[in-house]
Amino acid sequence: MKGSFRIGKLMGIQLEVHVSWMIIFALITFMMATSYFPINHPDVPTEWVWILSAGMAFFMLFSILLHELSHSIVAKNEGIQVDRITLFVFGGIAQMASEPDEPLKELKIALAGPAMSLTLFLLLSGVVVLIERIGVPEHFVAPFVYVRNINLAIAIFNLVPAFPLDGGRVLRAIIWHVKGSVSDATKVASAMGSGFGYMLIILGVYFVLVGNTINGVWFVLIGWFIRNLSESSYQNTVMTDLFTKIKVSTFMTKSVVTVEEHWSIDEWVKSYLYPYKFTCFPVLSNGIVTGVVTIENLKNISRDRWQQEIIRNIRTPLKNNMCVSPEDTVSQAMKKIFENGLGRVLVIEETQLLGIISRTDILNHIRIHSQLKED
Repeated sequence: MKGSFRIGKLMGIQLEVHVSWMIIFALITFMMATSYFPINHPDVPTEWVWILSAGMAFFMLFSILLHELSHSIVAKNEGIQVDRITLFVFGGIAQMASEPDEPLKELKIALAGPAMSLTLFLLLSGVVVLIERIGVPEHFVAPFVYVRNINLAIAIFNLVPAFPLDGGRVLRAIIWHVKGSVSDATKVASAMGSGFGYMLIILGVYFVLVGNTINGVWFVLIGWFIRNLSESSYQNTVMTDLFTKIKVSTFMTKSVVTVEEHWSIDEWVKSYLYPYKFTCFPVLSNGIVTGVVTIENLKNISRDRWQQEIIRNIRTPLKNNMCVSPEDTVSQAMKKIFENGLGRVLVIEETQLLGIISRTDILNHIRIHSQLKED
């Protein structure tokens, strides 16, 4: 996610914090220090008020990290790669390389987060009882009570059967198991998510009208986020399901403009790069693909060397994630397109170049499919 910075790595999963997280951290700290403590514990020294408030904000967000980490650990145990976890303004998100391919896997992954939040609630409840019995001052107990209650709220909120919340994923897993169609299951769960999002927006507007502006705005933002994510998730599922059924051979562009590796850079730029306006060209040697050449390959080559330098010396050698078989699915091609950073893959059978699939081709197909569906 853009605007994020890395804070560490755990179990092979990169941990990131989005800059929007800083806003929430500051907001929670400010609200606790200027409202909660002055009202409930007016005798606490100012410096301790801010320290305890910051601690409450930190451990609340740490709880969200543990919630997402639970999803990720179960996903990895189910054979799904998890690249990173990002904390951002609306909580956290675990970026998985792929969606679960079975309803039982979906169910396990979905329940892991609320299970962690409930576990934290129970553990912190025990801590609160213990430290109260040994006579710890009430204002030092308050952060544990607050974070305990937050974890219970996180568990309950996430179990609402509205996709993409965990409860919505549980609902999707159940419908998927019963009907045998992940697309149909996602449609129902996403509709619930969209409806829940609209409900939060309406509730937020009501809060604003009665004077509870901060909570009202927050409800509107969360509702808007859930509504958008539920609708986009359904579209992504539909397209992914569609692309797993389409073979590369029927989807690819067959007319491919290629260049020869013995050509000079100057010849390529003047005769191909400018006229065709492509950013990437397959490179051939005796009819066999040896790699690709892109504008990026020109960055370290000065213009006065363009006539002497040949394509072979600057091309990027062909790698596995740059090519697919005509019998592969478009879904498999999409995965490689996002892996290789070229925005396209070459369709190769044995050593023969048959066609090409670009990110633009896929996006155009999605746009046309959406428009035809609307019509």
